[in-house]
Amino acid sequence: MKQIQLNYSCRDTFREDVARIRSQYRECKASFQIFYDKSRQDDVKALVDVLKTDYPEAAFFGCSSNANIRKGVLETSTVEAVCTIFERKDTQIKILHYTFNNDTQEEVCSDVLRIVAENPWVKGIEMLITLRNMSATYFCDRLSEMRSDIAIFGGCAFNKNLNKKDVDVMSEEGEFIDEGAIFVLYGGSDLHIWTAFISGCKPLGQKMPVTRAEGNHLYELGGKPAFDVYYKYLRIENDKNFYRNALEFPMFYERNGSNILRVPSECLEDGSLIMTSDMINGSMAQLSYGDPQTILRSIFKEALKLADFAPEGILIFDCASRISFWGNDDINNESRPFQLIANTAGFYTMGEIHRKGRSLNQHNVTLIIAGMREGAAGPSKRDVLMNNLSYPNENISMIRRLANFIDVAYSELDDTNKKLAALNHRLSQLAVTDELTGAYNRREIHDRINSEIKASNPFSLIMLDLDLFKNINDNYGHDTGDKVLKEFVVIIKKTAEDMNISALTARWGGEEFMILLPFCTVDTAFELAEEIRRRYSFKKFSFSAKHTVSCGVTSFITGESIDTVCSRVDNALYSSKHNGRDRTTIN
Repeated sequence: MKQIQLNYSCRDTFREDVARIRSQYRECKASFQIFYDKSRQDDVKALVDVLKTDYPEAAFFGCSSNANIRKGVLETSTVEAVCTIFERKDTQIKILHYTFNNDTQEEVCSDVLRIVAENPWVKGIEMLITLRNMSATYFCDRLSEMRSDIAIFGGCAFNKNLNKKDVDVMSEEGEFIDEGAIFVLYGGSDLHIWTAFISGCKPLGQKMPVTRAEGNHLYELGGKPAFDVYYKYLRIENDKNFYRNALEFPMFYERNGSNILRVPSECLEDGSLIMTSDMINGSMAQLSYGDPQTILRSIFKEALKLADFAPEGILIFDCASRISFWGNDDINNESRPFQLIANTAGFYTMGEIHRKGRSLNQHNVTLIIAGMREGAAGPSKRDVLMNNLSYPNENISMIRRLANFIDVAYSELDDTNKKLAALNHRLSQLAVTDELTGAYNRREIHDRINSEIKASNPFSLIMLDLDLFKNINDNYGHDTGDKVLKEFVVIIKKTAEDMNISALTARWGGEEFMILLPFCTVDTAFELAEEIRRRYSFKKFSFSAKHTVSCGVTSFITGESIDTVCSRVDNALYSSKHNGRDRTTIN
């Protein structure tokens, strides 16, 4: 495989270049990928005419771009023709050309899926697409359905003027179209494709839910106008410089298990943001920051992996907004390292397409790399990279230091808030529960009984008193007495659970307990009390003294007060104690 890059200047020179390539690689398949400044469409038509006339067997396709990448370096206002020569006989390339908009995307996606399924040789798909006023979510989700081993990569057509939506795609299969998509299918037993995406951004601050969004129109984050995030945390004003200032702080957006970037291209008067692509309600977003060192280190890391893959040609699809971030000179820091590995070409996009695992996503402010080769990998260019590139860890930029400070401060604040929340929970529990047994306290069960009375709900009460409990404290100590009280509450709760009865247990005072049984009859309450009494009598404690409990049971009578019903259950308990203890009395 060979990648030959031609910069179109005039018809005659281009014709000579094409003739030379055709003569040298007569027995090989060839494709020409054309990236161009939209204002030079006449030159592109002349280029296409040469290919049709002088190299009719070569495939060609392309799109308008913001700028091009030639031999790893930014080229502006050019028409770039990237010729790829496939030297293996079974390598195949197939071009699909569609008019593509919101009304036809379902039909187009279904056709692409069908064709790919019918051609098992496909290993990779390059996409060039126009996305003016169109959602990318549907076609990304649909095309994710194809075989997981197929690499998908590409970019969205753009214009040299960032504010213009005048874009198009083209191929040998049709004319220039301003709403369309080109799908280039690559495959063959000896063809190998490696892809990656790089943002180089780091998260900043807390995650926020997308609470209102329609397509790429983001209205609210965390229930507040989306612009508030940029003004509150970064003091970015809603003025003519908003896009440039926000560009340094894109949003991390969770989609299909990946953190991808979204950038606000415009802020409206109502505080809503026009994002560079869709955001889905219920997803999470988080500010991030672009730091040159972090970006370059990420590029170096991926370049080392690509060096081991040993591609014979590299395509780059880089977001045009990164030119604004870096500047025309420094942007080459992103792409030049890959030229050390193999010939590197590409263009600056309106959006980037990449598949990770099964999921296909449209990215923003991201660099997509696709390396291809035929046959086994040659020697790695890792040493070349290591000898020519260096991004020392010790030179940490000011923005990274500040971002680290914010992250650590936020983490410490989050830990403090969690501890306060736990403390508040503990205090609220102490306010309604008995500290020793964990049962409700008398005030809480009193309020619960009163609530049932106000709601006119039927209920029953059980009042229990541990017989001769003073003897346990006197003979075995208060620690033993406390253990008995705690174990008794466990017996009550376990018995109610086993009998499938809803019971609210409270320590009424000392060794007395009250059980509230909402919507429970007096007969059921009596059965529960008897089972508690029985289980307590059989409970083995470390001391040998006999232990029993006396119980009183009653049911609420409509119209009576809380004092009346509590007095009646107390009288029932008194009857059990007066009549020999270890029994249950109903009143």
